[in-house]
Amino acid sequence: MRRGAYSLVEVMVAVAVIGIGMTAAAMLINTLMAQEEVNAASLRAANLQEQAVMLHRLGLGSDQIRAILPEVCGTNSSPAEGTFSIVFSEPQQTNIAVSIGGTIPLEFTTCTMVFAMPLPGDDADPLRTNTVQILRPVIR
Repeated sequence: MRRGAYSLVEVMVAVAVIGIGMTAAAMLINTLMAQEEVNAASLRAANLQEQAVMLHRLGLGSDQIRAILPEVCGTNSSPAEGTFSIVFSEPQQTNIAVSIGGTIPLEFTTCTMVFAMPLPGDDADPLRTNTVQILRPVIR
């Protein structure tokens, strides 16, 4: 027996399979876009902290560094969404012995970056922190 058309059950199954596939694709796109926002915020924060560390190694003070950086940076422990907080600890000095005799005076401090991580579906953005130890020769 030869048929020239599809039955209603076959059409309904095909529509259901296509609908499930389209829903899964839409959810995947939404998840990828949310992850891209998280990655962008993390990358901006890491780049900003790296710039701050390099400026500190050049001998600039923390207020000068915040004024030079291309993003708005505060000093509070819970920055608003889209802003960053960079805090430097008080520098401490130590001496390191070298193999040719004598010592080299070094200054070390920490640079702490705090930023809000945007998460999809959450009203409150959790804060992320990253702390870097900075070591430089005493130049003053």
